[in-house]
Amino acid sequence: MERVRFIKHNGRDVLLVDISESKSVEENIAALNGARGIIDVQAPKSLLLLTNVTNAHYDSAGAEAIKSYSKANTPIVKASAVVGVSGIKRVIFQAIVKVTGRQIATFDTVEQALDWLA
Repeated sequence: MERVRFIKHNGRDVLLVDISESKSVEENIAALNGARGIIDVQAPKSLLLLTNVTNAHYDSAGAEAIKSYSKANTPIVKASAVVGVSGIKRVIFQAIVKVTGRQIATFDTVEQALDWLA
């Protein structure tokens, strides 16, 4: 499965960063780094971003990577949604919102998030 890709939903391009079901922190960090390569070349405040973290494995390095990733892409992102924030991930999510100063919408399903973004 390609972890980082543009998808079209209701005529809008949305960048999907999908680390769902990943048991490898290293793979998750690699996906975030790959996403940065795509995000960094977009126009400021233009990107619709969906991140799926459902059942993704993480540790302190993974949590720091996602905080850094989120902070770095803030100037580029027009709207951002995340799927799969539950349990301890909610603490990490709240830290990301605080660090970035961004509003990031949370959803239970990818389809709900895509509908909101589009």
